[in-house]
Amino acid sequence: MSKFKKSILTLFRISFTEFRRWIRNSRLIILGAMLVFIHMLIITPLKECASLMGEPVSAFEAFAALGNSSMTVLIIPVLFLVLMADFPQKDGIDFFYQIRCSKRTWICGQMIFVLETIIFLVMFLAVSSCLMLIGSSTWSGNFSHAVTHFAVAFPENKGSYLQQLIPENLYHHMTLNTAIIHTFFLMTLYFLILAFILLLSALCNSKYGGIIADSLLIISGAVSCAGRMKVMWLFPMAHTISWLHFEEYLKEEIVPIKVSYCYLIGCCVFLFICCMTASQKYQAGKI
Repeated sequence: MSKFKKSILTLFRISFTEFRRWIRNSRLIILGAMLVFIHMLIITPLKECASLMGEPVSAFEAFAALGNSSMTVLIIPVLFLVLMADFPQKDGIDFFYQIRCSKRTWICGQMIFVLETIIFLVMFLAVSSCLMLIGSSTWSGNFSHAVTHFAVAFPENKGSYLQQLIPENLYHHMTLNTAIIHTFFLMTLYFLILAFILLLSALCNSKYGGIIADSLLIISGAVSCAGRMKVMWLFPMAHTISWLHFEEYLKEEIVPIKVSYCYLIGCCVFLFICCMTASQKYQAGKI
């Protein structure tokens, strides 16, 4: 077996070992807390909307609301940070891998692991949110009449939390299918940035610094988005929320979606380079 093939095999062995250990961790009970929050903040209001309008919503609107609600865009990243707080682990089998393979091989294995984890989490959120809406929904790929005409049918509720779940800025400017795709990939990139910061901090032998940095990044993003400050575009959170990119009625983009993809991918690439650079001074086994 060539050295290159052996390195690739080692990468995926590390990622598989990490993912298997992570999926067995008792901390995964936090996913249950996620479902509780999703049901309270997303599912119940959408079912109320369907009941008031006397017609079903689309099951896929649950995930669109999950990625665009002002409440969940704060709670979900915090729960993700709690789930990944001990990433990367630097004892046991990890210490063995760090000794037996190169530092960069171990780091790349950790990156593959975190990508697998994020895709699993986002898929879990998407599927579970859609399934919880069964009974009050259809499987339509378009925004439902119940959501898009709720403000017209109940003008007294204009600006209410129910209407803010899927704001006019969203369904006036893109289809539900497009909103789902953007929500999936933008959320994945956002989580990837948070995880890379944790990894970079650990490589700089200051693991808790990454948790603090991520916490400040989440809080700053949430506060600036809530106040619709121009400075919000400096933080990843604003780029993750699709409806913030558009004016409410005018078919104009405040910030093009493609700019957000470039920003988030650019941050990931920058952090990747920083991790590779930090690997030169990384000391295995040191926290």
